[in-house]
Amino acid sequence: METPCFEAAMFPYQDPAGSDLLQRLGALDAYRSKIQTRYDAAGREPNTRFVPIEHLSGSSSRLRAGITPTVATIPWNAFPRSRTSTRDDRLDGRAEANLQEEYVEWDLQFRVGGGGNQSGIENIVFTTEFPEYFEALADVSFEALVTAVKSVIPGANPTVSELLGIERPLAPLLADGVVGPATWAMLNQVTGLAGRSAEQPVLRRGAQGEAAAQLQVRLKRLNLIGTVDGDFGPATEAAVKKAQARYTGGGRVFRQNLNKNPWNNGKKGILCLAQQFNTLPFLFELVSQCSVPRPQIRPQQVCATQGVNCVPSRSSDPNVCVAAQNQALLGRALSLRDPARIRILELQGIWRLNGERVDVNVAPTGGRQTPAIWSLSRGEQRAVLRNLPGLTLDGAPITSGAQVARKVQVGADILVVPTSGLKV
Repeated sequence: METPCFEAAMFPYQDPAGSDLLQRLGALDAYRSKIQTRYDAAGREPNTRFVPIEHLSGSSSRLRAGITPTVATIPWNAFPRSRTSTRDDRLDGRAEANLQEEYVEWDLQFRVGGGGNQSGIENIVFTTEFPEYFEALADVSFEALVTAVKSVIPGANPTVSELLGIERPLAPLLADGVVGPATWAMLNQVTGLAGRSAEQPVLRRGAQGEAAAQLQVRLKRLNLIGTVDGDFGPATEAAVKKAQARYTGGGRVFRQNLNKNPWNNGKKGILCLAQQFNTLPFLFELVSQCSVPRPQIRPQQVCATQGVNCVPSRSSDPNVCVAAQNQALLGRALSLRDPARIRILELQGIWRLNGERVDVNVAPTGGRQTPAIWSLSRGEQRAVLRNLPGLTLDGAPITSGAQVARKVQVGADILVVPTSGLKV
Protein backbone atom coordinates (compact mmCIF):
# COMPACT_ATOMS: atom_id res chain seq x y z
CA MET A 1 0.00 0.00 0.00
CA GLU A 2 1.28 3.48 -0.81
CA THR A 3 1.95 5.50 2.31
CA PRO A 4 2.19 9.25 1.69
CA CYS A 5 3.65 11.65 4.21
CA PHE A 6 0.96 12.11 6.84
CA GLU A 7 1.93 15.62 7.96
CA ALA A 8 2.71 17.60 4.82
CA ALA A 9 -0.05 19.68 3.28
CA MET A 10 -0.78 18.90 -0.34
CA PHE A 11 0.80 21.25 -2.85
CA PRO A 12 -1.73 23.63 -4.51
CA TYR A 13 -1.31 22.27 -8.05
CA GLN A 14 -2.62 24.52 -10.81
CA ASP A 15 -5.30 23.71 -13.34
CA PRO A 16 -3.18 22.74 -16.37
CA ALA A 17 -5.74 24.15 -18.80
CA GLY A 18 -5.44 27.58 -17.21
CA SER A 19 -9.15 27.73 -16.38
CA ASP A 20 -11.28 27.62 -13.25
CA LEU A 21 -13.28 24.61 -14.39
CA LEU A 22 -11.81 22.07 -11.97
CA GLN A 23 -12.47 24.32 -9.00
CA ARG A 24 -15.87 25.48 -10.19
CA LEU A 25 -17.11 21.91 -10.67
CA GLY A 26 -15.65 20.55 -7.42
CA ALA A 27 -12.92 18.44 -9.03
CA LEU A 28 -9.78 20.37 -8.07
CA ASP A 29 -9.01 18.37 -4.92
CA ALA A 30 -9.37 15.08 -6.82
CA TYR A 31 -7.10 16.35 -9.60
CA ARG A 32 -4.49 17.61 -7.13
CA SER A 33 -4.47 14.30 -5.31
CA LYS A 34 -3.82 12.36 -8.51
CA ILE A 35 -0.90 14.67 -9.32
CA GLN A 36 0.46 14.46 -5.76
CA THR A 37 0.50 10.68 -6.07
CA ARG A 38 2.70 10.95 -9.18
CA TYR A 39 5.19 13.33 -7.53
CA ASP A 40 5.37 11.17 -4.41
CA ALA A 41 5.99 7.98 -6.40
CA ALA A 42 8.70 9.64 -8.51
CA GLY A 43 10.44 10.98 -5.42
CA ARG A 44 10.69 7.46 -3.94
CA GLU A 45 12.91 6.16 -6.76
CA PRO A 46 16.17 5.00 -5.06
CA ASN A 47 19.07 7.45 -5.48
CA THR A 48 17.12 9.78 -7.75
CA ARG A 49 17.78 13.50 -7.88
CA PHE A 50 14.06 14.00 -8.58
CA VAL A 51 12.30 15.73 -5.69
CA PRO A 52 8.60 16.45 -5.12
CA ILE A 53 7.60 19.92 -6.27
CA GLU A 54 6.83 21.08 -2.72
CA HIS A 55 10.56 20.87 -1.94
CA LEU A 56 11.19 23.64 -4.47
CA SER A 57 8.16 25.88 -4.06
CA GLY A 58 5.44 26.88 -1.64
CA SER A 59 5.10 26.80 2.14
CA SER A 60 6.89 23.43 2.49
CA SER A 61 9.90 24.46 0.40
CA ARG A 62 13.28 23.08 1.45
CA LEU A 63 15.23 25.76 -0.40
CA ARG A 64 17.98 27.53 1.48
CA ALA A 65 17.82 31.30 1.73
CA GLY A 66 18.66 33.04 -1.52
CA ILE A 67 18.18 29.93 -3.71
CA THR A 68 15.70 30.19 -6.58
CA PRO A 69 14.97 27.28 -8.96
CA THR A 70 15.67 27.82 -12.64
CA VAL A 71 13.27 26.64 -15.33
CA ALA A 72 14.56 24.45 -18.16
CA THR A 73 12.48 23.26 -21.10
CA ILE A 74 13.22 19.85 -22.63
CA PRO A 75 12.07 19.94 -26.29
CA TRP A 76 11.39 17.20 -28.83
CA ASN A 77 9.58 16.66 -32.11
CA ALA A 78 5.96 15.49 -32.22
CA PHE A 79 6.45 13.08 -35.11
CA PRO A 80 6.83 9.43 -33.96
CA ARG A 81 10.48 8.81 -34.82
CA SER A 82 10.10 5.03 -34.64
CA ARG A 83 7.47 5.19 -37.43
CA THR A 84 9.46 6.93 -40.17
CA SER A 85 8.73 4.09 -42.59
CA THR A 86 4.97 4.12 -41.87
CA ARG A 87 2.62 5.79 -44.35
CA ASP A 88 1.25 9.14 -43.20
CA ASP A 89 -2.37 8.04 -43.59
CA ARG A 90 -1.76 5.20 -41.12
CA LEU A 91 -0.14 7.58 -38.63
CA ASP A 92 -3.21 9.82 -38.85
CA GLY A 93 -5.55 7.05 -37.68
CA ARG A 94 -6.79 7.07 -34.06
CA ALA A 95 -9.60 4.54 -34.05
CA GLU A 96 -7.40 1.41 -34.13
CA ALA A 97 -3.75 0.95 -33.18
CA ASN A 98 -2.67 4.48 -32.36
CA LEU A 99 0.92 5.07 -33.51
CA GLN A 100 1.11 8.68 -32.27
CA GLU A 101 3.51 7.96 -29.40
CA GLU A 102 5.45 11.14 -28.56
CA TYR A 103 3.07 12.55 -25.92
CA VAL A 104 1.36 14.27 -28.85
CA GLU A 105 -1.74 13.04 -30.65
CA TRP A 106 -3.76 14.58 -33.46
CA ASP A 107 -7.05 14.35 -35.30
CA LEU A 108 -8.16 15.48 -38.75
CA GLN A 109 -11.31 17.48 -39.46
CA PHE A 110 -12.44 17.40 -43.10
CA ARG A 111 -14.37 19.81 -45.25
CA VAL A 112 -17.70 18.47 -46.38
CA GLY A 113 -18.58 19.05 -50.02
CA GLY A 114 -21.70 18.44 -52.04
CA GLY A 115 -23.55 15.27 -51.19
CA GLY A 116 -21.84 15.09 -47.79
CA ASN A 117 -18.53 13.90 -49.26
CA GLN A 118 -15.21 14.86 -47.68
CA SER A 119 -13.22 17.33 -49.75
CA GLY A 120 -9.86 17.78 -48.06
CA ILE A 121 -8.50 18.62 -44.63
CA GLU A 122 -10.06 21.66 -42.97
CA ASN A 123 -8.36 21.53 -39.55
CA ILE A 124 -5.75 19.45 -37.77
CA VAL A 125 -6.14 19.35 -33.98
CA PHE A 126 -3.15 18.43 -31.80
CA THR A 127 -3.30 17.65 -28.09
CA THR A 128 -0.76 16.89 -25.38
CA GLU A 129 -3.35 16.85 -22.58
CA PHE A 130 -3.31 13.96 -20.12
CA PRO A 131 -6.59 12.19 -19.23
CA GLU A 132 -6.25 12.93 -15.49
CA TYR A 133 -7.98 16.28 -16.01
CA PHE A 134 -11.15 14.71 -17.41
CA GLU A 135 -10.85 11.74 -15.08
CA ALA A 136 -11.05 14.04 -12.05
CA LEU A 137 -14.20 15.66 -13.44
CA ALA A 138 -15.74 12.25 -14.16
CA ASP A 139 -14.99 11.33 -10.54
CA VAL A 140 -17.39 14.09 -9.50
CA SER A 141 -20.26 13.48 -11.91
CA PHE A 142 -21.20 12.75 -15.49
CA GLU A 143 -22.54 16.29 -15.78
CA ALA A 144 -19.16 17.75 -14.77
CA LEU A 145 -17.46 15.61 -17.41
CA VAL A 146 -19.89 16.76 -20.10
CA THR A 147 -19.24 20.40 -19.17
CA ALA A 148 -15.52 19.78 -19.65
CA VAL A 149 -16.03 18.08 -23.00
CA LYS A 150 -18.12 21.01 -24.23
CA SER A 151 -15.44 23.45 -23.09
CA VAL A 152 -12.96 21.66 -25.38
CA ILE A 153 -15.28 20.79 -28.27
CA PRO A 154 -17.97 23.49 -28.62
CA GLY A 155 -21.29 22.05 -29.70
CA ALA A 156 -20.51 18.56 -28.40
CA ASN A 157 -23.48 16.54 -27.15
CA PRO A 158 -21.93 13.38 -25.67
CA THR A 159 -24.00 10.56 -24.22
CA VAL A 160 -23.27 8.37 -21.23
CA SER A 161 -22.48 5.37 -23.38
CA GLU A 162 -20.10 7.41 -25.56
CA LEU A 163 -18.06 8.83 -22.69
CA LEU A 164 -18.26 6.03 -20.15
CA GLY A 165 -19.17 2.91 -22.12
CA ILE A 166 -22.09 2.15 -19.80
CA GLU A 167 -25.83 2.80 -20.01
CA ARG A 168 -26.25 4.93 -16.88
CA PRO A 169 -23.84 7.29 -15.13
CA LEU A 170 -22.44 6.22 -11.79
CA ALA A 171 -24.32 7.63 -8.82
CA PRO A 172 -22.88 8.72 -5.46
CA LEU A 173 -22.77 6.03 -2.79
CA LEU A 174 -25.11 5.81 0.16
CA ALA A 175 -23.76 8.41 2.60
CA ASP A 176 -23.87 6.19 5.69
CA GLY A 177 -20.32 6.79 6.98
CA VAL A 178 -19.43 3.09 6.71
CA VAL A 179 -16.32 2.36 4.64
CA GLY A 180 -16.86 -0.88 2.76
CA PRO A 181 -15.34 -2.16 -0.51
CA ALA A 182 -17.30 0.29 -2.66
CA THR A 183 -16.22 3.31 -0.61
CA TRP A 184 -12.58 2.17 -0.56
CA ALA A 185 -12.66 1.68 -4.34
CA MET A 186 -14.17 5.14 -4.84
CA LEU A 187 -11.60 6.82 -2.59
CA ASN A 188 -8.70 4.98 -4.23
CA GLN A 189 -9.90 6.08 -7.65
CA VAL A 190 -10.56 9.70 -6.73
CA THR A 191 -7.25 10.21 -4.89
CA GLY A 192 -5.10 8.10 -7.21
CA LEU A 193 -3.83 6.04 -4.27
CA ALA A 194 -3.60 2.27 -4.57
CA GLY A 195 -4.46 -0.27 -1.91
CA ARG A 196 -4.85 -4.01 -1.42
CA SER A 197 -8.25 -5.26 -0.32
CA ALA A 198 -6.69 -7.20 2.58
CA GLU A 199 -5.41 -3.90 3.99
CA GLN A 200 -8.70 -2.08 3.47
CA PRO A 201 -11.27 -3.76 5.73
CA VAL A 202 -14.76 -2.52 6.47
CA LEU A 203 -14.40 0.45 8.82
CA ARG A 204 -16.89 2.43 10.84
CA ARG A 205 -16.86 4.89 13.69
CA GLY A 206 -14.69 3.59 16.56
CA ALA A 207 -12.12 1.84 14.38
CA GLN A 208 -8.44 2.50 15.09
CA GLY A 209 -5.12 1.62 13.55
CA GLU A 210 -3.28 1.67 10.23
CA ALA A 211 -6.36 1.09 8.04
CA ALA A 212 -8.13 4.02 9.70
CA ALA A 213 -5.04 6.16 9.14
CA GLN A 214 -4.93 5.23 5.46
CA LEU A 215 -8.60 6.16 5.18
CA GLN A 216 -7.83 9.54 6.74
CA VAL A 217 -4.94 10.10 4.31
CA ARG A 218 -7.43 9.83 1.46
CA LEU A 219 -9.92 12.11 3.16
CA LYS A 220 -7.20 14.66 3.88
CA ARG A 221 -6.16 14.60 0.23
CA LEU A 222 -9.72 15.66 -0.59
CA ASN A 223 -9.71 18.47 1.99
CA LEU A 224 -12.38 16.70 4.03
CA ILE A 225 -10.36 16.25 7.22
CA GLY A 226 -7.34 17.94 8.75
CA THR A 227 -5.76 15.29 10.98
CA VAL A 228 -4.39 11.81 10.35
CA ASP A 229 -4.26 10.02 13.71
CA GLY A 230 -5.67 6.55 13.00
CA ASP A 231 -8.76 7.19 15.14
CA PHE A 232 -12.10 6.87 13.28
CA GLY A 233 -14.07 9.39 15.32
CA PRO A 234 -17.00 11.71 14.58
CA ALA A 235 -14.94 14.01 12.33
CA THR A 236 -13.77 11.10 10.20
CA GLU A 237 -17.30 9.72 9.96
CA ALA A 238 -18.61 13.12 8.82
CA ALA A 239 -15.80 13.33 6.24
CA VAL A 240 -16.63 9.87 4.90
CA LYS A 241 -20.27 10.85 4.46
CA LYS A 242 -19.22 13.96 2.53
CA ALA A 243 -16.98 11.91 0.24
CA GLN A 244 -19.72 9.34 -0.36
CA ALA A 245 -22.15 12.10 -1.33
CA ARG A 246 -19.67 14.18 -3.36
CA TYR A 247 -17.84 11.68 -5.57
CA THR A 248 -18.87 8.82 -7.84
CA GLY A 249 -15.43 7.57 -8.92
CA GLY A 250 -16.56 7.66 -12.56
CA GLY A 251 -13.06 8.50 -13.74
CA ARG A 252 -12.23 4.79 -13.79
CA VAL A 253 -14.82 3.94 -16.45
CA PHE A 254 -14.01 7.11 -18.39
CA ARG A 255 -10.36 6.05 -18.57
CA GLN A 256 -11.22 2.47 -19.54
CA ASN A 257 -13.41 3.70 -22.39
CA LEU A 258 -11.02 6.29 -23.84
CA ASN A 259 -10.18 4.40 -27.03
CA LYS A 260 -13.85 3.64 -27.71
CA ASN A 261 -15.00 7.16 -26.88
CA PRO A 262 -15.97 8.82 -30.20
CA TRP A 263 -15.16 12.24 -28.72
CA ASN A 264 -11.58 11.08 -28.34
CA ASN A 265 -10.92 8.41 -30.97
CA GLY A 266 -11.40 10.70 -33.97
CA LYS A 267 -14.95 9.81 -34.91
CA LYS A 268 -16.27 13.01 -33.37
CA GLY A 269 -13.15 14.70 -32.07
CA ILE A 270 -10.17 14.51 -29.75
CA LEU A 271 -9.99 15.41 -26.06
CA CYS A 272 -6.76 14.04 -24.63
CA LEU A 273 -3.95 11.54 -24.98
CA ALA A 274 -5.00 7.89 -25.27
CA GLN A 275 -2.01 6.02 -26.70
CA GLN A 276 -0.82 3.42 -24.19
CA PHE A 277 2.61 4.99 -23.64
CA ASN A 278 1.51 8.65 -23.60
CA THR A 279 0.71 8.68 -19.89
CA LEU A 280 1.49 10.90 -16.93
CA PRO A 281 2.86 7.98 -14.83
CA PHE A 282 5.27 7.08 -17.65
CA LEU A 283 6.49 10.69 -17.86
CA PHE A 284 7.13 10.90 -14.11
CA GLU A 285 8.89 7.52 -14.07
CA LEU A 286 11.02 8.56 -17.03
CA VAL A 287 12.20 11.79 -15.40
CA SER A 288 12.73 10.16 -12.00
CA GLN A 289 14.64 7.11 -13.22
CA CYS A 290 16.81 9.14 -15.58
CA SER A 291 17.65 11.47 -12.68
CA VAL A 292 19.62 8.71 -10.93
CA PRO A 293 23.29 9.66 -11.53
CA ARG A 294 25.10 7.05 -13.64
CA PRO A 295 28.62 8.46 -14.13
CA GLN A 296 29.94 5.12 -15.41
CA ILE A 297 28.10 5.51 -18.73
CA ARG A 298 27.37 8.34 -21.12
CA PRO A 299 24.05 10.19 -20.63
CA GLN A 300 22.96 9.04 -24.10
CA GLN A 301 23.23 5.41 -22.94
CA VAL A 302 20.99 5.74 -19.89
CA CYS A 303 17.77 5.39 -21.87
CA ALA A 304 18.74 1.86 -22.91
CA THR A 305 19.72 0.83 -19.37
CA GLN A 306 17.82 -2.07 -17.83
CA GLY A 307 15.21 -0.91 -15.34
CA VAL A 308 14.78 2.54 -16.87
CA ASN A 309 11.33 3.30 -18.25
CA CYS A 310 12.67 4.72 -21.51
CA VAL A 311 12.22 3.76 -25.18
CA PRO A 312 15.36 4.65 -27.20
CA SER A 313 13.51 4.65 -30.53
CA ARG A 314 11.20 7.51 -29.53
CA SER A 315 11.97 11.22 -29.85
CA SER A 316 10.62 12.15 -26.42
CA ASP A 317 12.15 9.56 -24.11
CA PRO A 318 15.84 9.91 -25.04
CA ASN A 319 15.67 13.72 -25.03
CA VAL A 320 14.04 13.80 -21.60
CA CYS A 321 16.39 11.14 -20.26
CA VAL A 322 19.58 12.85 -21.42
CA ALA A 323 18.45 16.20 -20.01
CA ALA A 324 17.56 14.68 -16.63
CA GLN A 325 20.80 12.69 -16.46
CA ASN A 326 22.92 15.74 -17.29
CA GLN A 327 21.29 17.68 -14.46
CA ALA A 328 21.86 14.79 -12.04
CA LEU A 329 25.52 14.49 -13.02
CA LEU A 330 25.96 18.22 -12.38
CA GLY A 331 24.79 17.70 -8.80
CA ARG A 332 21.38 19.26 -9.27
CA ALA A 333 17.96 18.32 -7.96
CA LEU A 334 15.00 18.62 -10.29
CA SER A 335 11.25 18.27 -10.52
CA LEU A 336 8.59 18.61 -13.17
CA ARG A 337 7.29 22.16 -13.08
CA ASP A 338 3.72 22.77 -11.97
CA PRO A 339 1.43 22.35 -13.80
CA ALA A 340 2.91 19.05 -14.95
CA ARG A 341 2.16 19.02 -18.67
CA ILE A 342 3.59 18.80 -22.16
CA ARG A 343 3.53 22.22 -23.85
CA ILE A 344 3.20 22.79 -27.57
CA LEU A 345 6.15 25.10 -28.20
CA GLU A 346 6.41 25.94 -31.87
CA LEU A 347 5.34 25.09 -35.39
CA GLN A 348 8.43 25.07 -37.61
CA GLY A 349 8.83 24.99 -41.37
CA ILE A 350 8.36 27.48 -44.20
CA TRP A 351 4.70 28.45 -44.41
CA ARG A 352 3.14 30.38 -47.23
CA LEU A 353 -0.42 31.54 -47.87
CA ASN A 354 -1.13 32.16 -51.54
CA GLY A 355 2.61 32.35 -52.12
CA GLU A 356 3.31 34.92 -49.38
CA ARG A 357 5.54 33.89 -46.44
CA VAL A 358 3.70 33.90 -43.08
CA ASP A 359 4.83 33.41 -39.49
CA VAL A 360 2.23 30.99 -38.18
CA ASN A 361 3.49 31.27 -34.58
CA VAL A 362 2.53 34.96 -34.37
CA ALA A 363 -1.16 35.62 -33.75
CA PRO A 364 -2.83 38.09 -36.15
CA THR A 365 -3.46 41.55 -34.75
CA GLY A 366 -6.53 42.49 -36.76
CA GLY A 367 -7.07 44.75 -39.72
CA ARG A 368 -5.84 43.15 -42.94
CA GLN A 369 -3.42 40.81 -41.20
CA THR A 370 -3.26 37.13 -42.11
CA PRO A 371 -6.07 35.08 -40.48
CA ALA A 372 -5.01 32.83 -37.60
CA ILE A 373 -3.53 29.66 -39.05
CA TRP A 374 -2.04 28.12 -35.92
CA SER A 375 -3.73 28.73 -32.55
CA LEU A 376 -2.94 27.43 -29.05
CA SER A 377 -5.30 26.92 -26.12
CA ARG A 378 -5.76 24.97 -22.88
CA GLY A 379 -2.45 26.00 -21.37
CA GLU A 380 -0.55 25.36 -24.61
CA GLN A 381 -1.74 21.76 -24.58
CA ARG A 382 -4.02 22.06 -27.60
CA ALA A 383 -3.32 23.48 -31.06
CA VAL A 384 -5.41 23.84 -34.19
CA LEU A 385 -3.99 24.28 -37.68
CA ARG A 386 -6.50 25.89 -40.06
CA ASN A 387 -5.77 24.58 -43.52
CA LEU A 388 -6.77 27.72 -45.38
CA PRO A 389 -7.01 27.62 -49.19
CA GLY A 390 -3.57 28.35 -50.62
CA LEU A 391 -1.67 27.24 -47.50
CA THR A 392 1.60 25.36 -48.09
CA LEU A 393 4.30 23.86 -45.88
CA ASP A 394 7.79 23.79 -47.36
CA GLY A 395 6.22 24.28 -50.77
CA ALA A 396 3.64 21.48 -50.52
CA PRO A 397 -0.11 21.59 -49.74
CA ILE A 398 -1.32 20.02 -46.51
CA THR A 399 -2.38 16.42 -47.12
CA SER A 400 -1.94 14.74 -43.71
CA GLY A 401 -1.56 15.36 -40.01
CA ALA A 402 1.75 13.52 -39.93
CA GLN A 403 3.12 16.01 -42.46
CA VAL A 404 2.47 18.82 -39.96
CA ALA A 405 3.53 16.77 -36.92
CA ARG A 406 7.04 16.65 -38.38
CA LYS A 407 7.20 20.39 -37.75
CA VAL A 408 5.59 20.53 -34.30
CA GLN A 409 7.93 21.04 -31.35
CA VAL A 410 6.72 20.21 -27.84
CA GLY A 411 8.42 20.12 -24.47
CA ALA A 412 8.28 19.52 -20.74
CA ASP A 413 9.38 22.11 -18.17
CA ILE A 414 11.53 21.15 -15.19
CA LEU A 415 12.68 23.10 -12.14
CA VAL A 416 16.37 22.77 -11.28
CA VAL A 417 18.43 23.70 -8.19
CA PRO A 418 21.85 22.67 -6.88
CA THR A 419 21.44 19.87 -4.35
CA SER A 420 23.50 22.01 -1.98
CA GLY A 421 20.67 24.55 -2.14
CA LEU A 422 18.26 22.17 -0.40
CA LYS A 423 17.96 21.80 3.36
CA VAL A 424 18.47 18.25 4.57
